[in-house]
Amino acid sequence: MPESSARSRDAVSGSSDVLSSSNRGRRKRARAADDVTGPSLLGFVQVDVRSLDAAAVRAPKYEEPLECGQVSKRRDERLTTYDATNLRRLRGVNAGAGADLNQGFGTFRDRDRREIYPAPVHVIFGAIEASGQTKVLEDVDVITWRGNMSKLLTTAWNVSEAWTMEAELVNNRTIVLNVKETEEGLRKALTRDGRDERMCYWGYAFEEAACSEKPFEEPVDCMECFCCVVKTKMGDLNVLMAGEVDCFEGDAELANYVELKTSRVMNDERQVKRFEKEKLLKWWAQSFALGVRRIMVGFRDDHGRVVKTQMLETLKLPGYVVKHANSWTPKDALRCASAVLTKLKELLADEPSGTRVRVEYEPKKAKHRVNFIRDDSIPDFLPADARAKLMNDGSWRERGPQPTARPTSASEPPRDAPAPELSETASAMSIRARTEGRTNRIEYIRSLGPAALLYMQGKDPRRTLRGRVDDDTMGGIGIDPSIWIQQKANYTGIDAQTSPQMMNYDHKAAPASSAKSSGARRASSSGVGDAHDRASTENSDRENSQN
Repeated sequence: MPESSARSRDAVSGSSDVLSSSNRGRRKRARAADDVTGPSLLGFVQVDVRSLDAAAVRAPKYEEPLECGQVSKRRDERLTTYDATNLRRLRGVNAGAGADLNQGFGTFRDRDRREIYPAPVHVIFGAIEASGQTKVLEDVDVITWRGNMSKLLTTAWNVSEAWTMEAELVNNRTIVLNVKETEEGLRKALTRDGRDERMCYWGYAFEEAACSEKPFEEPVDCMECFCCVVKTKMGDLNVLMAGEVDCFEGDAELANYVELKTSRVMNDERQVKRFEKEKLLKWWAQSFALGVRRIMVGFRDDHGRVVKTQMLETLKLPGYVVKHANSWTPKDALRCASAVLTKLKELLADEPSGTRVRVEYEPKKAKHRVNFIRDDSIPDFLPADARAKLMNDGSWRERGPQPTARPTSASEPPRDAPAPELSETASAMSIRARTEGRTNRIEYIRSLGPAALLYMQGKDPRRTLRGRVDDDTMGGIGIDPSIWIQQKANYTGIDAQTSPQMMNYDHKAAPASSAKSSGARRASSSGVGDAHDRASTENSDRENSQN
C-alpha cells in the first residue's frame, strides 16, 4: 500500500495498530488495573467525504425499519403507557393552513431546558417488554434514540453545531447510546429571548393546528407525545431505535406516519439553496432513520402565520439537492454513521466491561472529527433489568406497564398477513396511472425503484421486498429537483384541488427534463415578508433533535 494511502486510512480510523486477540486481552487487563483519574482520548474517526473515500468506506445497506414498540409519554412519567394513546391523526393535507401559530403561546407547557439527559433509554426497553418482542434484544448491536442517529447521519456536512452522546458496550456486543445535551446547547436554551422562545413554540403550535379537532382549547404540552420503537439494520449492525412521531394518516402504522415541520417561506435562490442543503438534510435524516415516509411542511411568514402546507416524500428529498455542488447524499450519510459506530464498537471491545465513553463532535475545534473519550465520571444510564436482559439473564427483574391493546380497524390486514405480490409491472402501472397536464409518468415511475413503486401502488415495501432498501430507493438518483421559490404576488389562498404532493411548487426555473418527468401541476403562490437573517432561520422552528 502506498504510504499516502496508509496515512489516510489511519487518519480515518484514528489508530494504525492491529491488535491480535492475545494483545487485546493483555490491554484489557492493563486498563482494568489502571487507576484512571480523568478523561482520556481512546481514539477518533474522520467523517468528511474525502476521508471516507480515501479509506474506501462503503455505503452500508439500510433496511426498511419495522415497528416493534410504542410509547405514549406523559409529563408525569408515572402515567406513561406503552401504547398508541398519544398518536394523533392528521386532519388532512391542508390541515393547519392559515393558522396563527402564536395562539396558545401564553399557556405553552415547555420541557425543562436545564435537563442534561432529556431522553433516558429505559423507555425503549419498557416499550419492547410491553410489546412482547424482547427477542429483538438477543442480537441487537446498537440501541439508541433517533436523535443520536440523526446527528451521525448529518455530521459530514455539519460545520457549526457541536453534539455529544454517551456510550457503553454491554456484553461485548451491544452499544447503548445515551442522549446528552451539550454545554453550548444548554447555554443557548437558557439564554433565549422572547422572540426565540416564540419561534420555537411555532413548531408545536403547528402540530396542534394540524391534528386537533379543536385547536388550542387546551394548553399545548410538548411532553405529551407518541414515540415508536423500530428495528432496522445498517450494514452488519442490527439497530433498535426509538423516536417521536407527530401523527398518522390512514391506518395507524409506521407506513402511514407523518412528520410535521415548519419553515419560513422563501423569496430568492440563496434561501432556497440553503434550505435544500441544510434543512432538508436534517429532515431527511430524522424521517429516513425511523422509516417515516412523509413530511408535511407548514410554510409560515415572519409573524407566525401558516401561508401554505405541502406534503413531501422522504425518499425524494435527496433529489432536490443533486443540482448543488458538494451537496449531501444518502450514501455518504450512511457511510458517516457506519464509520462512527464501527470505530466505537472496535474501541470499546478493547476496554474492560462497564467502560463508558463520551462520543463528541466539536466542529469549532476540529471539523469532521469525532472523538471517543473514556470518562469514568459518566453515570450508569442503563437500568439494571435492561442490563440483565442484554447479558442474557433471560428474564426481567421488574415488570413494567403492560401493553394496551390497540383497536384494529376492520379494513386493516392482520400483522401476519402474507406478503403482497406485484400485481403489475412498472410499465403496466404507468399506462393506467393518472396523467397530470398531459405529461406521461412512465420514466418517472421506472426511476423510483421497487420500494417506491410498491408504495405508489398502496402496498407495503417491507413485506414484498423483505425490508431491503437498495441504493435507488434511498434517493441517490435525481428525482424532480423542483424549485421552492415563491413569486412576488398577492397571496390568494391554497388551491384545494392541487395535488397535495406537488402543490405550491413553481417549475418555471426547473430544468426541462425535470418538469417533463414530474408531471406535477403548476400552482401559483406568493412570497410573504422580507429576507430573514441567518440566525433566525437557523433556530426559528422546532427540531426533534433528541427524540
